[in-house]
Amino acid sequence: MRITHFEILRVPPSWIWLKVHTDTELFGWGEPYLENHPESVIAEVRRLEPLLVGKDPCRVESLWHTMYEGGSGYVGGPVKMSAISGIDMALWDLAGKAAGLPVHGMLGGACRDRIRMYRAVGGQLPWCVEPGQPYDAGWDPSREPDWDFPEGHEEAARVIVEEWGFRCMKLHVGMGTGLEPTAEIDRIAEAFAAVRKGAGPDVEVAVDIHNPHPAMAKQMISALTPHRPLFIEEPMPVERVDVLADIARHSEIPIAAGERWMGKWIFYDALRKNALSVMQPDLCHAGGITECHKIAVMGESAYAKLALHCPLSPLALAASIQIDACVSNFLVQEHNEVNCWREGGRTFIGKGYFAEPFVLDEEGCVAVPQGPGLGVDLDPEGFEQIMARPWRDVRG
Repeated sequence: MRITHFEILRVPPSWIWLKVHTDTELFGWGEPYLENHPESVIAEVRRLEPLLVGKDPCRVESLWHTMYEGGSGYVGGPVKMSAISGIDMALWDLAGKAAGLPVHGMLGGACRDRIRMYRAVGGQLPWCVEPGQPYDAGWDPSREPDWDFPEGHEEAARVIVEEWGFRCMKLHVGMGTGLEPTAEIDRIAEAFAAVRKGAGPDVEVAVDIHNPHPAMAKQMISALTPHRPLFIEEPMPVERVDVLADIARHSEIPIAAGERWMGKWIFYDALRKNALSVMQPDLCHAGGITECHKIAVMGESAYAKLALHCPLSPLALAASIQIDACVSNFLVQEHNEVNCWREGGRTFIGKGYFAEPFVLDEEGCVAVPQGPGLGVDLDPEGFEQIMARPWRDVRG
């Protein structure tokens, strides 16, 4: 079997999918995407394509290094690594199909058959959009009750648990990067406490504070510590691991980071410095299945858990779940709420895209697909309807 050519699809609302064709009936799906920079990644995929045409797609490790080193001495970076990530995902899908095994079956076998999911929570009730629409298409301010703060957070958390079926969630807050947000510290802690109350005592709640100034992060950690978050995500800008390590040394809350880190090397540096307890590489940016599996295994020796970042399409989620299934240090899996659908009292993820979308069970988990490769097949009718919708270059 040999690679013949790449086919790139712009999949609404804003995703980029790659179909790697071979000289057989087999093909592989991947997602080479970088938020708000799709055309740059497409150009890099096209640049890498000639390096792989004519090669055996099952030699995934070798092809990964061919791509990584194929740049006149320039390696890494978000555009190149996002392109490699999507191609690598498609190669694993192909290799699994050729072997008749799911990807997790080729990486040591399953450690679990179900994957715990978490959902974002804020001060608004959750909503659904038709598959292929951006999430903001469903925003209707008139349907929101006139909540006083922080009751909106409490009610949103209650609905996500009691009506939607999730058993884990993450509060998103923004503090900016200056020293001015000091007055917001108590307000954010109050919002977190409200989410905790609405979710109930048996539901884990994490918090993402989105890269504030390190001094503000330390204050935020102090204020949130009594509420015991599952983890606190990205408590400083992403550039300096040494500062993150300093924050981690003084935090009783587990520190999570890594969604914008590319490749295994910076994760090694962070783990060596005890800078984080929860690793969050993004399969579409950090180097695909090949690299993220290595990151997960490396983290095991540092007692770090894996919570893959995944705010993209259901295809990226399907690939992430393959890794989640086979690593011993899995914690919880993120997904993009634009991909959720409610029907018959159940929550589906990936409806319209996949013939068998993921279904949330009574414990807030989804089943690991057992089919070959990524274990998912397109829904022909649903996907045709999705592809008829407008596509935009800003993440949906």
